[in-house]
This record gives sequence, C-alpha cells and structure tokens, in this order.
Amino acid sequence: MTDTPQLLLAHHLKALRLPTFLREYDKVARQCSTEGVDHRLR
Repeated sequence: MTDTPQLLLAHHLKALRLPTFLREYDKVARQCSTEGVDHRLR
C-alpha cells in the first residue's frame, strides 16, 4: 500500500493552513477504523 493519499492530504492541509485538522486526522481515522465507522453521515 502506498502513502500517496496521506501525503497529498498532508500537503493540501498545510497549503490550506488547517493545522488542527492535519494534527488530528490520523488519530480520528484510526479510531473510526477500529470502531468500523465510515466517513458518511447517516
């Protein structure tokens, strides 16, 4: 598996000056993966 999507996300979040999103994204993504939650709202 490549890290390309994560690298692109990090690049864009830095460019958009969203440091909190950049800092918290990985933690929340891992938590959602563990809990089986997807990105869609219900």
